[in-house]
Amino acid sequence: MSKKKKINPNQVADSAKQKSKQKQNNFASNKKLWYALAGILALTLISYWPALTNGFVNLDDDRYVENNQMIRHFDLKVLFTSYWMGNYHPLVMMVYTWIYSVVQLDPTAYHTVNLIIHLINTALVLFVIVEITGVFEIAVVVSLLFGVHPIHVESVAWVSELKDLMYTCFFLTSLFWYLKYLKNDLNSKYFVFSLLFFLCSLFSKGVGVSLTIVLLLVDYFMGRKMDAKVFIEKIPFFILSIIFGIVAIRAQQDLGAIQDAVFSFPQRIVFACYGFVTYIFKIFIPINLSAYYPYPAKTGESIPSVFYGYPVIFLAMIAGVFYSFKKTNKVFFSIGFYAITVALVLQLLPVGGAVIADRYSYIPSIGLFLLFAYALYEMYKNISYKTIATVLLVVMTATYSFMTYQRAQVWKDGMTLWSDVINKGNEVALAYNNRGVLFKQAGELDKAMKDYKHSLSLSPDNSDTWSNIGLIFWQQGLQNKNQQRVYNDTAMKYLNKALSIDPKFATAYSNRGSVRSTMGDNNGALEDYTKAIEFDVNFADPYYNRGIVYYNLGRKGEACNDLRKAAQLGHNIAPNAVRDLCK
Repeated sequence: MSKKKKINPNQVADSAKQKSKQKQNNFASNKKLWYALAGILALTLISYWPALTNGFVNLDDDRYVENNQMIRHFDLKVLFTSYWMGNYHPLVMMVYTWIYSVVQLDPTAYHTVNLIIHLINTALVLFVIVEITGVFEIAVVVSLLFGVHPIHVESVAWVSELKDLMYTCFFLTSLFWYLKYLKNDLNSKYFVFSLLFFLCSLFSKGVGVSLTIVLLLVDYFMGRKMDAKVFIEKIPFFILSIIFGIVAIRAQQDLGAIQDAVFSFPQRIVFACYGFVTYIFKIFIPINLSAYYPYPAKTGESIPSVFYGYPVIFLAMIAGVFYSFKKTNKVFFSIGFYAITVALVLQLLPVGGAVIADRYSYIPSIGLFLLFAYALYEMYKNISYKTIATVLLVVMTATYSFMTYQRAQVWKDGMTLWSDVINKGNEVALAYNNRGVLFKQAGELDKAMKDYKHSLSLSPDNSDTWSNIGLIFWQQGLQNKNQQRVYNDTAMKYLNKALSIDPKFATAYSNRGSVRSTMGDNNGALEDYTKAIEFDVNFADPYYNRGIVYYNLGRKGEACNDLRKAAQLGHNIAPNAVRDLCK
């Protein structure tokens, strides 16, 4: 029978003191972390404060919120079975629906939600980087720069980019729980949490699929043995990535946003290298930020020779990363995080008409901020460079915060936004067209016509601009009865051209219907309004206009049906018309 080991009371007391001291240290460390987070969030909130008083802009906000019938009523089936604006993001549409149910079209509420989610993302960056590096100072630098950086203004101050903020929030939360999974003896509970938040990220924006590869990069960086088990474990992530990747491509195809034949594959490689390098430059030196960066050449044209230097710069960067691998894997991890998360938005599969976009750097910037934080921390640890490192961070933070405060005001409304794009020397057809729309709404038809015609000179096949010019000629005819026939004939020419470019353009049909109605061609007007409704069943204007034509023809029943539908779809005048005409 073995003797029972005696317990030394002094050893027990020492052990208790040691545990108490360790607990106090952990508390102090957590306290320091929370104080730092409070300071970061306060500075971020101040930097973005102007965004809270901004309105909507005529860049998707009208289609996502102002005129979006999908968010008027909560219908779970519709939300989860519909594409919207070339995306599949039911959770985002659910949030819009919730906001609308509370405040309808008050832009302050939408901007407030965006800013709150950005603040949450900034906090998540802090927690994730602490888990990855274990270094408080590095995490603070990354979170601070992420929070106040001006390149993120597009993602935060633009109501339509709620999808960017939401997918990032779930992306980072999933990554956080995966890190907990690694640090808690592969506890399956944390793995399930990570997978569920990954699914939420995919339901917010398809580009969240990049997390699957990021997790493998994290496995490597955290010292995990990269055997078959690690890859088998990721099968649920890979399956979801494949499914949602296919859904994302189909959503873009449904909108017609994927433009395979616009540029050759070698040209797309050049543009991808340009994007890879330019995002890095703009993240560290955020000058000449714009809501729109046009391609440097039109379809069929040669790319300016300077762009062929970007593949060389890209290869040199990659070579530098692998060279650094001999000394440290920190550069590889940081640039790897950036490369993985930016890869899907480098226009290898062309989507839209812009070669790069500020919003595409939202998550990728974390990798670059991490690389900078590592370098700054090494300087800070060296007594000779400690002051320089501190001053550098203070100057960068102050500069970025001021630039963000200024840039948030650019998104005040469509007029300031598009004027900013134009004033930066960007010859963008969309910018002139959309500013023209705002001039027209303000009754400044001459300024509107000038912008429309400039837009048309930049993009002769833009059906939207042809239609807008036709509408102006029609309005000028209403103001000048002596020349009305001439104006109407000219309007018809522009509208016919718009429909020859896009035979399914509902707005052009609606506009042409109005011209025909003015010309006394009621049958032609009814035909055009019906076509407009056929191609866009949620377009209120043609219902209202067709209702008026029906009423003038004595077809009161059909008129009232259309007017009620227009009112249901949010037409401003239709409720009064229903009350006055359909008693």
